[in-house]
Amino acid sequence: MNGIVAASSSGGGIQIIAMMVIFFGIFWFLAIRPQRKQQRSHREMVSMLKKGDEVVTIGGMFGTIKKIGPDFVELEIANRTKVRYLKRAISSIVSEEEEEEEEEYDDEPEEQVEDAEEEATDAEASEDDEDEAAASDDDSETSRA
Repeated sequence: MNGIVAASSSGGGIQIIAMMVIFFGIFWFLAIRPQRKQQRSHREMVSMLKKGDEVVTIGGMFGTIKKIGPDFVELEIANRTKVRYLKRAISSIVSEEEEEEEEEYDDEPEEQVEDAEEEATDAEASEDDEDEAAASDDDSETSRA
């Protein structure tokens, strides 16, 4: 009977090890591998930085690269206002396409506001017409009485 118990407990150990290996494999493909891929692409982006690029920092600061050092960049954030950032603090390079998309996005709310104002004006005009019609009906009823 002791032989049966010993055989079943060693089989359970193999299953636990197999489950741990499977769990680690899933974890590798869902967490570690994508993070390494993202780090690699960020390193490539940082290595491609050049003077004149417009960038965004991880804190959301926009600026134009004026000087590049071994581990830092100097950004001009306004006329004659320069700040230094570590290269690893650069989040992304702002492309001209993104700027055009932002300009298009900025234009849309103005158009929507104008449309909404026109609709509000039309609605007020129709309410005024209804009020005048109701007032004239009231006047005609009081004159009959």
